[in-house]
Amino acid sequence: MLEVSSIYLYRNRKQVFKNFNLNLKNSEIILLEGENGAGKTSLLNMISGLINPDKGFIKIYKKSIVELGNQKKKIFTYIPDKNCLKENLSVNENLKSWLNLSNLKVNDNKYQKALNTFSLNSIQESLVKSLSQGQKKKVALTKLLLSKSKLWLLDEPLNGIDTKTITILKKIMIQHVRKNGSILFSSHVKLDLKLTKRIILKKIVNKFNIDLLDQWENFQ
Repeated sequence: MLEVSSIYLYRNRKQVFKNFNLNLKNSEIILLEGENGAGKTSLLNMISGLINPDKGFIKIYKKSIVELGNQKKKIFTYIPDKNCLKENLSVNENLKSWLNLSNLKVNDNKYQKALNTFSLNSIQESLVKSLSQGQKKKVALTKLLLSKSKLWLLDEPLNGIDTKTITILKKIMIQHVRKNGSILFSSHVKLDLKLTKRIILKKIVNKFNIDLLDQWENFQ
C-alpha cells in the first residue's frame, strides 16, 4: 500500500532523514516513535505530499503523490497534530466543508452517528473557537469515521484527549484494520494496540559538509 524508499530530507540546513525506508501493507499498523525533532511530522508531511523529499521516492499503491492527483483525497486521510479547523466556523461547518473538499457524500444518519461516537451532537452548532482542546481534537478525529480511504496517516492522535476517547479511538483503529485498512501514526502516549511494527526515529547528529549541502540546494 505505502512504500517509502531511500528518503533523504534536509530542513533548516539540518539532515532529518538519511536513506530511510518504510513499507506499510494492507491491514497493518505502524507506530512512529521518537523525540521532538526526530522527523515524525516531517515524514507524515512527505507522505501526504505537503513537503517533498530531497532524494528518494514515496508511493501509495505504486503511484507517487503527483500521479495520484485528486485521487489522493480518496486514497488516504491525514489528521495532523494541529487540528486545522477554522475557529470562526461551527463544528458542522468545519466537517461539511472538509467533506466537500474531499468529494465525499455522507447521509445524515451516518453523519450524526459519527458525531455521536465522540459525543459531539450537542455542540455541533457551536463555534470551534468556543471548544476545549479536547473537543477540537474529537472534531478532527471524526473525519476518520466519515472517510472512505484505506490509508490513515495520524500525527499524535492521542494528544489532548481523555482516557475514554482514547479507548474509542482504539476501537475505531482496530475496526479499520479489520476492514483491510492500514494506519501509520505517531505518538508519545502509550496505546495498548497490537502493532505490526514500531519504528523509532532518532535525530541525525553526525556533522556533514555545509559546502556540499549548499551545492545540493543550488542544484535543486
